[in-house]
Amino acid sequence: MKTSVTFNQKEFEQTLARDLGRDLPFAAARALTWTAQDIQKNSRKWMMRVFDRPTRWTLNAAFVKSANKRTLSAEVYFKDFAPKGTPAGKYLLTQIRGGRRPHTRWEKRLIHSGIMRSNEYAMPGKGLKLNAYGNVPRGVFSKVLAQLQLGDSGIGNESRTSKAVKRGRGAARYFVSYGKDAPRIGSVRPTNLPRGIWQRDRRGAITPVFVFVSTAPDYADIFDWKRWATETARARLPINFKRSADLILRRPNR
Repeated sequence: MKTSVTFNQKEFEQTLARDLGRDLPFAAARALTWTAQDIQKNSRKWMMRVFDRPTRWTLNAAFVKSANKRTLSAEVYFKDFAPKGTPAGKYLLTQIRGGRRPHTRWEKRLIHSGIMRSNEYAMPGKGLKLNAYGNVPRGVFSKVLAQLQLGDSGIGNESRTSKAVKRGRGAARYFVSYGKDAPRIGSVRPTNLPRGIWQRDRRGAITPVFVFVSTAPDYADIFDWKRWATETARARLPINFKRSADLILRRPNR
């Protein structure tokens, strides 16, 4: 997701172009970059106003591609890459446009391994303690993947020794419930528990950590970033251009 701030030199008065001369493209490019930075800064304020306890990763999701004298266009992007987890640009796009959210990287791993169906989504269960931001702690994903032997090429999977040690300490264990209609194939067995990933604590009590649902989570378009960014650009560009032009015209060597 991005927005662009463009500059049309013809819209400026001829007198201004005459005063700035060949410095006009530089003045415009600098004003465009400043305007994009204004949008970037305001994005944090809009997120704080709309979202409940946004993470630092989300607040810093917007970044700027500066303008230059040739293109006269500055852009504000949301990061579309993340070494782990879901890129901010992907989940923010859902909040901007609304509609169904796509599968996360975590859900795709479960689908690929055959634990979850392609039309299902993993929703937090009552046995999952969310972090201060209302999100699933990243460590939970790693522990579940390790115990279910879903690490990449075996890396990160829990060894038998580690498993025995943790069981002796009374650490919680994760297991998959495939539902009462599950076929008896390999380690898959039908169970009366709803489909999902469950946790068994040291006392033997079981609670759902992730529940598999077939209805995709729907999001409202509550983050009207495109409109707010456009309004900011229209308001700030004339001010930033005047400031940029004044700095040039004040040079003692002009």
